[in-house]
Amino acid sequence: MSRIKVYEPATLIEAHLLKGMMRQFGVEAEVHGDTLVGGMGELPAAGLIFISVPNTQTQEAFQILQDYESSASR
Repeated sequence: MSRIKVYEPATLIEAHLLKGMMRQFGVEAEVHGDTLVGGMGELPAAGLIFISVPNTQTQEAFQILQDYESSASR
C-alpha cells in the first residue's frame, strides 16, 4: 500500500502528537525523519520530518489536520 505525505510539523513533539491524534481516529499515521533531528533538540526541523498516511486515508488525515490547525489558531 502506498503512503502519502500529509504534513510537515514544526517540531518532533508536534509530529508525534499528531501521529497519536490520527491513530486515535483509526488513521495509520507514521512519522518519518525523526532520527535525523535527534541532534537538533527541539529546534525547527526545517522539512526533515514529515507525517505520512496510507493513500486510502488521506481524506480522514486532512480533516484531522484541518481541525488541529483551526483549534491551534484560536
